Amino acid sequence: MLLAEIVEGKKEALRVADVARILDVSIKKIYRMAAKGEIPSLKISSSIRFDPHDIATWLRNQSTTNSMLAISLPSRTNSVTSDNRYRNSTKRV
Repeated sequence: MLLAEIVEGKKEALRVADVARILDVSIKKIYRMAAKGEIPSLKISSSIRFDPHDIATWLRNQSTTNSMLAISLPSRTNSVTSDNRYRNSTKRV
């Protein structure tokens, strides 16, 4: 079962501590993310709550976005140059 599906199964609004536990990050991090608008949240008086449906949608969007990031690998030329430097340095010893 996907994390988004677990969250979506919740019936009541989530608290900061709930979201922090689900995402395995600190409570302070969740407060910062909510304040910056990086995670969907509701401010009710002085409390912050999270709609499980909104969090599930956000999680799905995050996993789609993050899986599309490219990994930058060094070019073959650089690795050959590094290998030659290593070989040259070992010959000097």
